[in-house]
Amino acid sequence: MTPRPRAATLAPLLLAAAVATAAAADREAVRTKFVRAAYPENLSKTQQQGNVLLVGRIDARGRITDLHAVATSHRDFVTPAIEAVRQWEFKPAIRDGKPIEVFANVGVRFRISDEKRGDIPSPILGDIAISPADASGGKTAPEGFPLRRGLDGALRAEVLLDVPPRPETRTMTVRVEAISPRGRHVPVFQPPVAVPAKAQEIRIPVVARIGADWEEGVWMLRFIVNGVSAGGGQFWLAADPAHFSFVIPKS
Repeated sequence: MTPRPRAATLAPLLLAAAVATAAAADREAVRTKFVRAAYPENLSKTQQQGNVLLVGRIDARGRITDLHAVATSHRDFVTPAIEAVRQWEFKPAIRDGKPIEVFANVGVRFRISDEKRGDIPSPILGDIAISPADASGGKTAPEGFPLRRGLDGALRAEVLLDVPPRPETRTMTVRVEAISPRGRHVPVFQPPVAVPAKAQEIRIPVVARIGADWEEGVWMLRFIVNGVSAGGGQFWLAADPAHFSFVIPKS
């Protein structure tokens, strides 16, 4: 006969089960409505292609707000990108069974449909997803969740870098830096990136350890490719994110 667990051992088992259940209930914001950005006529005629990187927030009702551009291949892409994304709808992110506000990083691509598709002027991010992580880089929460200073040892960024296609293989230097709310630049090591022949995009995983001196607030993760800025995204950091007011700086 299997011995019945004692009351003293039941408590930690029940607590562990409750934590696991709560973690399983956590989810990122889920997009339920998508609107495609209108291609600017002047750029469509000249076959100019490119991207816009937007940052904002998705509130506890699933509304995306506070949108502004942090990088673009051409300034005329910005307005149609913002107008389209403002019409997107979401189911809100959930933490511990309750809806929460999260940060949003949005990449909008403008592409033509002929043989020159993907030929952009210079490397620029097409997408970036930032999540809290442990010290080894394993995700501890879904994309967009604020990082908890003292609990999350690192951040993990899944990056899609769009590049002009070339017939030959090549190597690009990629420098990453975290920029604090006060404007302090913290370098994040990133090795050179190999780009296959004819590639239009490459995926880059980035893990950055959270320093004990990193201040609370809205941070930016910035990418410099071959010495030229290629965009980036935001993340939020606080000891108690549920009771911290994250103000997104306007560029």
